[in-house]
Amino acid sequence: MSKQQHISPPRLAKRFLRLYCRQEFLEEIEGDIYELFDRRVSQKPRRARWLFCWDVLRFFRPMNIKRIKTTNSNIINMTRNNFKVAARVLWKQKTNTVLNIGSIAVGMACFILIGLYVRQELSFDKFHDKGDRIYRTWTKEDYGQGQQFFYTSSPLPLAPTLEANIPEVEATVLVDYSNFLVGDGENRLNERVAFVSPNFFDVFSFKLLKGNVQKPLERNTIVLSEDYALKYFGSEEAVGKHITLQVNDNKVSYEVSAIMANMPSNTGFQMNMIVSNEDKERFYNPRALQAWFNIAPETFVLLRENTSAQEVVEKFPEMINSVLGDRIEEGQYELGLQLLEDIHLNPDFPAASMPVGNPRYVYVLATIGMLVLVMACINYTTLSTGQSIRRSKEVGIRKVVGAQKGGLIWQYLSESILITAFATLAGVALALFLLPTFNHLAGTQIAIIFDLQNLLLLISIILLVGIATGLYPAFVLSNLKLINILRGGKSGGRGAGIFRKSLVVFQLLLTIFLISGSLIMRQQLNFLQSSDVGYEKDAMVYVNLYPKEGANGMLNGIVSGFENAELLKARLSQYPEVSGLGAANHMFGSTGWTQVGFNDVNGQFRQFYVLATDAHFVDGFNIAMKEGRAFDEDMEVDKRESIIINQAAVDYFGLEDPVGKKLPGNDFGNHRIIGVTENFNFQSLHTDVEPLIIVQNLSPIFAGISDVTINDNPIPKVFFKYTGQNLLAVRDILDEAWSELFPNEELNFSFIDERLRLLYENEARVNKIAGVATVISILIAAFGLLGLTILVVNTKVKEIGIRKVLGASPITIMNILLRQFSIQLGLAFLISIPVTWYLMNQWLSDFAYRVDIGLLVFVASGFLSFLIMLSVIVYHAVRASRINPVNALRVE
Repeated sequence: MSKQQHISPPRLAKRFLRLYCRQEFLEEIEGDIYELFDRRVSQKPRRARWLFCWDVLRFFRPMNIKRIKTTNSNIINMTRNNFKVAARVLWKQKTNTVLNIGSIAVGMACFILIGLYVRQELSFDKFHDKGDRIYRTWTKEDYGQGQQFFYTSSPLPLAPTLEANIPEVEATVLVDYSNFLVGDGENRLNERVAFVSPNFFDVFSFKLLKGNVQKPLERNTIVLSEDYALKYFGSEEAVGKHITLQVNDNKVSYEVSAIMANMPSNTGFQMNMIVSNEDKERFYNPRALQAWFNIAPETFVLLRENTSAQEVVEKFPEMINSVLGDRIEEGQYELGLQLLEDIHLNPDFPAASMPVGNPRYVYVLATIGMLVLVMACINYTTLSTGQSIRRSKEVGIRKVVGAQKGGLIWQYLSESILITAFATLAGVALALFLLPTFNHLAGTQIAIIFDLQNLLLLISIILLVGIATGLYPAFVLSNLKLINILRGGKSGGRGAGIFRKSLVVFQLLLTIFLISGSLIMRQQLNFLQSSDVGYEKDAMVYVNLYPKEGANGMLNGIVSGFENAELLKARLSQYPEVSGLGAANHMFGSTGWTQVGFNDVNGQFRQFYVLATDAHFVDGFNIAMKEGRAFDEDMEVDKRESIIINQAAVDYFGLEDPVGKKLPGNDFGNHRIIGVTENFNFQSLHTDVEPLIIVQNLSPIFAGISDVTINDNPIPKVFFKYTGQNLLAVRDILDEAWSELFPNEELNFSFIDERLRLLYENEARVNKIAGVATVISILIAAFGLLGLTILVVNTKVKEIGIRKVLGASPITIMNILLRQFSIQLGLAFLISIPVTWYLMNQWLSDFAYRVDIGLLVFVASGFLSFLIMLSVIVYHAVRASRINPVNALRVE
């Protein structure tokens, strides 16, 4: 019994009983429960404590629960009253309210639109259910002497090797793309088709709408997006129908097994037609299936749950050594993993099929959006502070009747929150209205979705912005001394004055920075689009061609493409407005030209770009020759073995008097250099001009190379210059010629200057958005200056009145107001110069060819800011000069 006497009821249960039980029932219930507990201790000591807890829960009934004390009704009533008073004040001061709501609404709309764009860029491929376990493999090869290769595409045998040797790998997925002719008979279309592993939809979270959603990628089946199902089958049911693809020299019929939702805009997998790569021999030659030193698809790895990527990577060297053995030395072949979510905004890894954006542009736009909203907040703060004198009597009356400082602060914060709420609603409406224009401007497909997460985010923004913008005016008004109010004194002390001047400097600094940055970005974009790239680009057109059926292999495809090019050139030459006809297997404005590598006579690895053309390429594009000559159509030797190199290749290979010489390699076929061109920018101006070899016959060059990289379609294109007046007539000419020669193929042509613009699409997009944001920031800054000049005029009413009595003119009054801001503008201008210069130099570092940041840009932005300030001050000077001096000097 001594042991039983030491058993006591659980403390938590006792506390819970006293917490919920009403006081009038507590004594009786406690007595009954404790009596039962004592009886059970003597009979069932092990269960007594559990049964005590059960009894406490049994009495947890509505009739026994304490009544919740009602919240202090004074707080609720006061809050309700604050919002009523705030609404009346806002209605009474209509002009001020419209300025406040308008400026915040515009800033909020800009912030929302840019924020949606930034969120899309930051959310790329983050919606996959297994995304935290999906990685892309990368490969590095290092053979010394400049022979370093870094790929995010991978060799074909890597996937089965990973599954066989790394138990932490749950699944692998191969993703590759190619262009195939789609259709059987007339009107075949050239489409980009993805061929992937059959488990693609098991690993990635893309939505299948109908059809065989369990196993959509079986042998000889194809999955279409909603848009492509509509494109090929219209309103008919697509599932079960067949589509023919020209794969190499075979026409393969694929059954539509499923329809998937259109790929979201925030994924790197942009696919409309997907087939299974189960028959890999259909897409790859047998040697590629076993080659560890040829790259083709991207290999994605799904790791098992609770597996560390680092643990997996640590097992790669042993696996590589076991597979490659004596073919490599230690450290020559390295494998790694890159998280799927990291691909889109990580330029440290080379791009494959997944697009890689520039994170710097995302941060620039995010900063601009934030700055515009901050300027809108400053605008509200200055406008509210400018009205503080007019409300000083209200503050005095409230203090006389007993209002406390906290109550006054909450009253004016209520006004700020209410204005922010109205402004946010107006900003959302404005953003919805401008969304189609913004999508066109930014090249996106973002949408505003009113789900719970976004609604909570908007409420948080309202509270945050409302408190941030209203806090300072609330403290200014609540700190007004009653004696100063009765004597008509100034609002705020020295600290308030310094703070207001700091706001002026900061707002002017932001304005000058945005103007300067926008001007510099515009200069660079104009430079990229108008600089001399070394060849003719205006009114130049090129037409994509197709190889003949049965032309297997890359070289055969290029040769047959040139044969089709001769047919099209002959037909187009009949039009007098078409001149400079020629053909080449790559064209300006496209990236990924053929790059090859070889070991020179000294054993050093060398790389250069190679371009296959006809005899008219150099003359057709008006490329300047530095030495030697261009190809001669009548010379058979030029077609067999002559090559032309650019000056960058001369410098790269260290050639002296290169005409008549050969490339410094032992294995090339018969060839000789007949000319050297001036450097021309066949790539974008982001990079320096690389070594380029121009040939009519690829065989001598390909005989001596050991490495080939092609990320562009190498099938030839016909190019020409259109000399007519109406560029729209180009399509009519091409339609007529194309339908006669290739009636079963799709016509696809482009203007070269348009393609060149696409190389700088990201820069153009950022510049457009930044330009619009700059205009908005100028408007908001003007409103802010308006508020500040209101404050100055209100604080100098008596001074202006006295000066008017003494005969002061509006110009004198304008000088008074101008002095208030001249120092702030000068200080903001001086601070903006180093800040803008540093940040914009960081942005310009991405370009090999760039403009210099001159002083003129800063002078122009400072002068524009001065004009904005001057226009506002002139307006107020005229208004102040019309004030009746009697009213201005009346104190009592």
